[in-house]
Amino acid sequence: MGYYWFMKHLSNKFDYRLKMVQWAKAKDISSASREFKTTRKTVRKWLRRYEQNEFAGLKDLSRAPKNIPHKMSKESEAEIAVLKETHPGWGAIRFKDHYGRQEGHSAIHRVMQQKGLIRKKKRRWQRRKELGELKAKLKFFEKSQIDTKDLSDIYKYWPFMRRIGLPRYQYGLRELSVGATFYGYANENNSTYSSIFAMYVADHLKSYGINVEGLKWQTDNGPEFVNPTAPNTKSAFEKMLGGLKIEHGRIPPRHSWLQGDIEAFNRLIEDEFYDIEDYENGIDFMGKSYAYQLFFNYVRKNRNRGRKAPVEILQERFPSVDPGVLNLPPIRLESLLDFYRKGGYHVPGSTLVEIHPG
Repeated sequence: MGYYWFMKHLSNKFDYRLKMVQWAKAKDISSASREFKTTRKTVRKWLRRYEQNEFAGLKDLSRAPKNIPHKMSKESEAEIAVLKETHPGWGAIRFKDHYGRQEGHSAIHRVMQQKGLIRKKKRRWQRRKELGELKAKLKFFEKSQIDTKDLSDIYKYWPFMRRIGLPRYQYGLRELSVGATFYGYANENNSTYSSIFAMYVADHLKSYGINVEGLKWQTDNGPEFVNPTAPNTKSAFEKMLGGLKIEHGRIPPRHSWLQGDIEAFNRLIEDEFYDIEDYENGIDFMGKSYAYQLFFNYVRKNRNRGRKAPVEILQERFPSVDPGVLNLPPIRLESLLDFYRKGGYHVPGSTLVEIHPG
C-alpha cells in the first residue's frame, strides 16, 4: 500500500484530494490513480475542478436539488406552526390526518423540528417529580380519586371469598395531597354502594370539621359511577355528590392512567394484603383489613412522597388537622343500607334511584 493511500484514511478528504491533484500535475493521471487507489476518471474530475476553482474546487458540492417544485411554502410552514401550538403533544402523522394537510408527514415533522415545536418526552422520574410538586400544593382533601376493585381474580383471596363469604368488590378513595386511602366492601358493583361509600367518607370528614363542599372527587366511567344507558341522566352516585356539593370529575374513556394514585393503591393492597393473608371468617378478614388501612395511612412510607407516611405529610402541611381523620375503618357497605334509608335516603331495590340529602 502506498503512503498516500494510507493518508487517505487518516486525513480529511480535502488533504487527500489536494495531494492526489498535486501528484497528477507533477507526474500524470495514471500514476496518480495507481498511487491513490482510485480510477483515472476520479483523478480527472478533481484535477479539472482544481484547475477551475483552485482550493475551493476540492470541496464537496451540495447535492440538494436546485429546484424543488413541491417545496412547502412559507405560508404553509407558518400555518403548521400555529396549529401545532394547539396540539403540542401530537406527532406529524396524527397532525396530518386530523387537519387533512396535503404535505407529507415527513415534511410536517421537518417544519416542527426546525421551529422547535417538538416537545421532548419526559422521563418517568421527571413526570413523578412534577406530579409530586403539584400534589404538594393541594389543600387537604381538595382532590381525590375513587375506584372499585374486583377481588375475585386474586389467586390467594378467591378460595376464602367462596368458602367463608368474603366480599367481591372493594370501593376505594385516595386523597391526593397526603396520599391517604379509605375503602369499603360490597358483594355487588353498582351505584347503590358507590353512593353509600361516598356518604360514608363524607360523613367521616364532616365529623372532623372538614367542609366537603367544593371538594373534587374523580372517577372513571364505570356503571357504578355514571349512567351508561342514559348519559344525560345523573346516576345515584352523581346525585349523591351533587347533594353534598362535591364536584364530580370523570376521566376520558381509555385514560385509566389519570386514575394513577388509586390504581397504585389497588396494586399495593393486592400485593401486601389480599395475596398473602389467611382468614378464619368474615370478622377476621375485616379486622385484618382495618389493620392494613391503619398501616397504610399511619406507618407505611411512600417512596414517591419523600419516604413519608400520609400522617407525617398531614402533620407537616396541615398541623391544625386532627390526625384521627385518617382513621376510617373499612366496612361492609350492605350494613349501611337500612341506616341511610332511615336517615332520609330512599333505596329502592338494589340500586339507589333517587337520593335526597337529609
